[in-house]
Amino acid sequence: MNLYRTLGAALLLVGAASLTAEAQTKVAPRKAVQPRPRAAAPKGETMKDGFLMKDGKVMMTRDAHTEVLASETALVNGTKVNGNGTVTLADGTSAMLKEGDYVSLTGRMTTMAMKAEQDSLMQLAKNGKGKAKIKKK
Repeated sequence: MNLYRTLGAALLLVGAASLTAEAQTKVAPRKAVQPRPRAAAPKGETMKDGFLMKDGKVMMTRDAHTEVLASETALVNGTKVNGNGTVTLADGTSAMLKEGDYVSLTGRMTTMAMKAEQDSLMQLAKNGKGKAKIKKK
């Protein structure tokens, strides 16, 4: 039994000696590197793909390229947008675009009044101030 104790103690000493005998190397300090520049939106005005009435002209944006709409364009849902601002919906009804009105490439029309209402609702939700009409069930 004594033999096992001395053998265990010897193994413990050898194990401890091997741990302390290993050389410890310092990791080289990291070199300073310039951060990568972030991709930024191009300077100037950008808008999402679709049609926008601006300064009395219908502007068409596709793949981040904006130009004045020259001829009538048909959309996927059957809506037609004309260069003079006339929008003919798939059901045959027509509407005239006003300044700031937007038509998406799928044919959804958003007026300036709708945008203003959305903005005011978002402001109300953000700061929680003001009066809000809530329907109770």
